[in-house]
Amino acid sequence: MRGRLLAVCAYLVMGVACAGVSRDVSSQIASQIGADWIVVQYRFDGAPINCWKLSHVGISNEPASDGIFWKDSATGHLVHISGWSSRVQVANGDFLSAARLVGVDATACGSGVYRVP
Repeated sequence: MRGRLLAVCAYLVMGVACAGVSRDVSSQIASQIGADWIVVQYRFDGAPINCWKLSHVGISNEPASDGIFWKDSATGHLVHISGWSSRVQVANGDFLSAARLVGVDATACGSGVYRVP
């Protein structure tokens, strides 16, 4: 019985560790190489005010800050935002379901402006 308990515990620890490593690797690849993203910036009351649909972009965290930044692939501008924001790394080009995870409509996101549907 004790052997089975140890095996179950080892399995659970390995599963959690592997999930953490997978998340960290995905995050590093997305930051360095680029990925598709939905980025939302919120007003003080939680309403979305800015929204970006980004393709093949690396997003990095500002050191010692709540900010993030990326280079806009369309314009070449370096965009920095801080404050209340959320971002979702988009899988399989599914911007619609990724945007729903942060409470916005992907069709209303455009070049930093959130147009309320």
